[in-house]
Order: sequence, then structure tokens, then C-alpha cells
Amino acid sequence: MTQVRQFNSSKKVFESCDLCQLYNVKMVSVNDVVLSVTFLLLSLTDFVGNILVCQIILQRKRFKFRRSTLDFLFLNLALADITVALFAIPRYVLNHAFVHPRGSVGDFLCRFVTGGNLMWTGGAASVFTLVSIAFERRHASRPYQVRQKLSKSKLRGLVLSSWIFACLLNLPLFFIMSYDGQSNFCIENWPHPLLPKVYGIIWFSVVGAIPISIMAVLYSKVVYHLWVKRSTASRLHRRALLIPRKATKMAITLTVIYSICWLPNLILYILAFNISDAVYGSPLYRWTVVLTCLNSTVNPFVYALQSRRFRASVKRALLCK
Repeated sequence: MTQVRQFNSSKKVFESCDLCQLYNVKMVSVNDVVLSVTFLLLSLTDFVGNILVCQIILQRKRFKFRRSTLDFLFLNLALADITVALFAIPRYVLNHAFVHPRGSVGDFLCRFVTGGNLMWTGGAASVFTLVSIAFERRHASRPYQVRQKLSKSKLRGLVLSSWIFACLLNLPLFFIMSYDGQSNFCIENWPHPLLPKVYGIIWFSVVGAIPISIMAVLYSKVVYHLWVKRSTASRLHRRALLIPRKATKMAITLTVIYSICWLPNLILYILAFNISDAVYGSPLYRWTVVLTCLNSTVNPFVYALQSRRFRASVKRALLCK
């Protein structure tokens, strides 16, 4: 009887363990579904919102939205955010909807479509554009220093440079990204264990620490010039400074949102190759990627909340007037 009882109890333990494993599998699948749905909603909102931003800026005569230096930079920022939306879908939405090819074909798809390399290129171009906007706001806060203002040639150079540097920063990923059939995920297959550690530090510095520090310094000077120094300026000077203040508030808001959304992913990317390889591609890592996509999605809403003219232009566009 005691042996039968021990057998029954051990049988219940094994059954409970099987149920636990089955429950964990279901939880993982539910988490994947939630992640895919979240990425899909963010990508669709990102695409539609930023397409609307491009339409409003380009059709200046129709919507009376003045195409200035800042508008041109916002247009480039919208294009970078659209790139993030387009290439986040095959990476995080459609990855469970089809059987990923293996071999050289699978590696090619990982490097150019399903691996998210072009998504990160758009994200890098986005932050470089934000730095350009910070420089433009610094020049705009000094309206009487005409020589300091950005010319059209310098502006084109800044926009082109943002994409060139973004492509160069992500260039190694187009050589080392490959498909891993065991994890059913595109992974970074570095030839030496030291390389991903160095690359993670470079990414954190070039996309995180350096641009955020630059923007913090520039906007602190802008805030001082537009708000603090404004109280001692002449009446004519104060009237001239009223123009860039709203746009500056918008730019500062975009910078703060960027810092909040990107720093968790940049930090975790470094930890993935310095502490545990299991972090890369984990659910926690993917949720930090959700934050980076959220950054691209909320930019049009920031425009709408900060600019009355933009809200009016959106209303006209939606009503097809």
C-alpha cells in the first residue's frame, strides 16, 4: 500500500510538472502573440501618421504649411520613422506567419528583410536627424545672427549625412546576420566574441550617450536664450524670439521621448553580449524594441499636440479639403 501511495504521489508530481511545462509553453506563445499584435499596431500607426506628416509638409500650398528648414528636417525624421515601421513588420510580426528559409537564402533574408537591419538603419537616421534639429534650433534662437543660420546646401548635407552615418553604423550587421533554425530567429553570428562587445559599446555611444549629451547641451543654451535671457532683451528682440519657441518646445519633447524609449534597448544590447547571450532575442529584449518603435509612432502625435497649424492641416487632410 505504501508503495502504491508513493507511486501515486510521484505520478501526481510528474503530472503537475507536465502541466507546468505546458503552461509555460502557452505563456510563451501568448507573449509572442501579444508582442506581434503590439508591433503590428505600432507599425501601422507609425506608417499612417508619418505618411500624413510627409503629405502635409510637401503640400505647403494646399495646406499652407510653411516649408522651412525645420519642416525639411521633420520630413526627414518622418521618412526615418516610416523605415522603422516598414521593416519592423517582417522582423517582429510576420516571423511566426511563415517558415523561414534556411541556408544562404535564409541568411540573405535576415540581412535585408527579416533581420531588422534596415529598421535599425532608420532608427539611427532618426536620432541623427534629431541632433540636426537641435543644431537648427540653436541657430534659430539667435535670429539676428544671419551668418550663423543653416543654408540650403548645409541642410541637404546634414540630411544626407544622417543616412550615410546610419548605413555605416549598421553595415557590419549586413555581413554577420544569419538565420538560426533552433531559435527560429535571425541572430548576429560574430566571428570573434570580442567584436559584439565592441559593437554594442559603439552603438550605445553613437546612438545613445553622445547624441543625447549634444542635444542636452544645445537645448540648455536654447532654453537660456529664449526664456531666461528673453526677460532682459529689448521689445523688438522679444517679439522676434516668439517665433522659434513653440518649435523648440516640440523639438525638446521629441528628444526627451527618444531618450526614454531608446536607452533601455541600448543598455540591454550591451548586456546581451557582455553578460549573457540569452538576453538577445529574449522577450525582455523584444519589449525594449517595442519602446524604440513607440518612439517613431508618437512623433506625429507630438506634432499635433504642440502645433495648432499642424492640427488644422491634419483636419483638412482627413476631411480631404
